[in-house]
Amino acid sequence: MHRSRALTITIVVALLAAVLPVLAAVYLARQQALETELERVTTYATVVVDRSERVVRQLLTAIGHIDSARNRGMEECSSEMLDLMRDISMTMEYTKVVGVVHNDVLVCSSMGRHSKGVAVGPVEAVAYDGTLLRFVAPAIHGDSAVPYVSLERNGLIAMAPRNQAVDVIVDQYDSLFATFDPTTGVIRTSSGDVNPDWVNRLNDTNAAAFVADGYIVGVVRSDTIRFTGALAAIPVAYLNESVRDLILLLLPVSLLAGGGLSASLLYLARQQMSLPALIKQGLKRDEFFLEYQPVVDINTGSWLGAEALLRWRRRDGEVLYPDAFIGAAEESGLISQLAVKVIEMVERDLGILISAEPSFFVALNLSARDLQSDAVLDRLLELKRSTGAMPGQLIVELTERVLVEPEIAARTIEEMRSRGIYVAIDDFGTGYCSLSYLEHMPFDALKIDRLFVEAVDKQAATSPVVLHIIEMARTLGMKIVAEGVQTAEQEKFLRDNGVKYAQGWLYSRSLPAGQLVNHFLLT
Repeated sequence: MHRSRALTITIVVALLAAVLPVLAAVYLARQQALETELERVTTYATVVVDRSERVVRQLLTAIGHIDSARNRGMEECSSEMLDLMRDISMTMEYTKVVGVVHNDVLVCSSMGRHSKGVAVGPVEAVAYDGTLLRFVAPAIHGDSAVPYVSLERNGLIAMAPRNQAVDVIVDQYDSLFATFDPTTGVIRTSSGDVNPDWVNRLNDTNAAAFVADGYIVGVVRSDTIRFTGALAAIPVAYLNESVRDLILLLLPVSLLAGGGLSASLLYLARQQMSLPALIKQGLKRDEFFLEYQPVVDINTGSWLGAEALLRWRRRDGEVLYPDAFIGAAEESGLISQLAVKVIEMVERDLGILISAEPSFFVALNLSARDLQSDAVLDRLLELKRSTGAMPGQLIVELTERVLVEPEIAARTIEEMRSRGIYVAIDDFGTGYCSLSYLEHMPFDALKIDRLFVEAVDKQAATSPVVLHIIEMARTLGMKIVAEGVQTAEQEKFLRDNGVKYAQGWLYSRSLPAGQLVNHFLLT
């Protein structure tokens, strides 16, 4: 009893002795960390302002090209002008729609002629040179009206997705980005719920940084564009992390061990109720499995290969699709573990088929973070060695998001291609990828997103875009795969325009590995 009491007293005294230096360290560490984080958010806000300025300059450049052509005698909405507008929208990084406006109605654009016209919305601001600004301008894109920001001058309009400037990727998850009008304080675009009162803290200065409402906030006014300001906000949790890191540098090893244990207990408790924790459990319990979507030769109907699609069957029997968990896996750093698991399952499911059928190929989806993972690349190469896969039998599919850091992506893609692993750009046309990226990135194939394929049946304005994508891929020497083919009309359109490969429910739904293998063994 006495020994137990003494031990308890010793522990209490040790904890009390640890608290005093911690209190002093916390104060010093917080001051230094706060200064660092305030500088960080100001830098982020400046990045958003710079992107906004680039968007505006590019929109004005697009209008200038069309205006020059018109001054040279090119008729409005003529086939020649429509081709010019399409070239501009496909080759410029930010500009996605260019068109002609009569009385606030879009009569033709890079999306085609609009026989009924498309209302572009009321003018919200007028620049000093007479340029008209609209911050919520609808533009036909598929079957839905997508909000765009637009500039109009001399009856010509150029549009860009509203969130171009605020679509910023940083290491601090749950960060917020927004643009606003400094003259009115009105928020224009944002990546989340932004407190409009933050804008008022700018007052008459060009920049301000502060802590408010659980965020570290930076607000910046554009030096060149009167109607543009930007805001960035990082959860204050990141300040606390910075403080903790600095404290750990100041404390003895014994206190580091105690603080690490406390932090670990809190982390584990928090993880027990989180989706990342469930993903970890799912990996340990082997709850993830693959289905395979066949890729078909449109001309012959032959199955040539398949795309591996990840599924998660929870213990209660519920099956989750990637949209429900991939985001959490990326944010928590588990995405590469899932990628390695997918590669292992492909080897288990289709290893024999890959070895036996040199003409068969399997495509795997990787994320931007996977491109930075040596473990994923090493496991891919091991899969190729173990199956004896020929060049082109393993294909990695990447979305346009990987092009945010094109230099890193290009190096990794070239490394895979040099080892006989082909690379395809997936869902092309739905992100912010432009022709300039494709010209410099070593892709083997381009996959047309189902959004554009669906538009073929409905005579939507995106149909000409499909033709432009096909011609662009053909010019660059890339194979073309159309996704989401569901009708014979879509298939005919694609075949008539030179597309050879497709996948979709017209041919088959995604299948378990056994059914896919049986198909190849029986045909």
